[in-house]
Amino acid sequence: MTSADDALSICFIGTDSCTPTKGNNTASMVVDGRILIDTGWYLTDRLLACDIDPLAIEAVLFTHCHHDHIMGLPQLIFYYGIRRNDRPDRPLHIFGPAGEVGRVVADAQRYLQFDRYPHLASDIQVHELAGGDAFALGDLRVATCAARHNVPGLNYRIDSAAGASVAFSGDTAFNPDLIALAQGADLLVHEASHGATSSRASETAAHSGAPDAAEVAKQAGVGRLALVHCGQSARDAALAAAQAIFADTYFAQEGEVVTIGGGEEG
Repeated sequence: MTSADDALSICFIGTDSCTPTKGNNTASMVVDGRILIDTGWYLTDRLLACDIDPLAIEAVLFTHCHHDHIMGLPQLIFYYGIRRNDRPDRPLHIFGPAGEVGRVVADAQRYLQFDRYPHLASDIQVHELAGGDAFALGDLRVATCAARHNVPGLNYRIDSAAGASVAFSGDTAFNPDLIALAQGADLLVHEASHGATSSRASETAAHSGAPDAAEVAKQAGVGRLALVHCGQSARDAALAAAQAIFADTYFAQEGEVVTIGGGEEG
């Protein structure tokens, strides 16, 4: 039997669409208080509002490098720089699609004018990934597959040593590879940009609707499906469409913390 110490926590920093409404942020999550999945539009203030110290973030996993998923990165890098007397003696690891993530990190550093303010620089290590790559973050295992999006993207799965698991779709059309990646996961966090409408009939789709997310959850046999990245006005219809396919579906709320494993979920 697992203990509470073996559980994984997922804090939803943002869950809104690519154009967030007042008081909301686009899709961004933190696993175990230290692994950030995308950064959304806003970051450091949202982390602090959720009682997460930005300096506790050890790794950033970018699903892809569209603006609404990366714009919070300069805020985190700046926070690491301005709090240089307090920051931990370790690198900040940044992972993302090969050929994309390195440019994003370099652009963030240029934006912060590291050449003029070298005291803001900290140890940042960039890791370029291709679908199918896997790696460890401390005691957690991370696996990936390629997303079906209109820029290079990744779906992620994180497993604890005790067997708790969560998968993240990022932005993707209906993706059979994600079904395989998420197989048996405790929680699937999946985008629903198209609301109640399925995008599977389109060969050029770059996003999913709630029915697509639910079909992935059903075929993968996950424990629960959390929908994100959907406009507020579309959520009621989207949730009903998803629950007709996969009953244990809900919309994640900003600031919500979900715990998986450890003997109980909440």
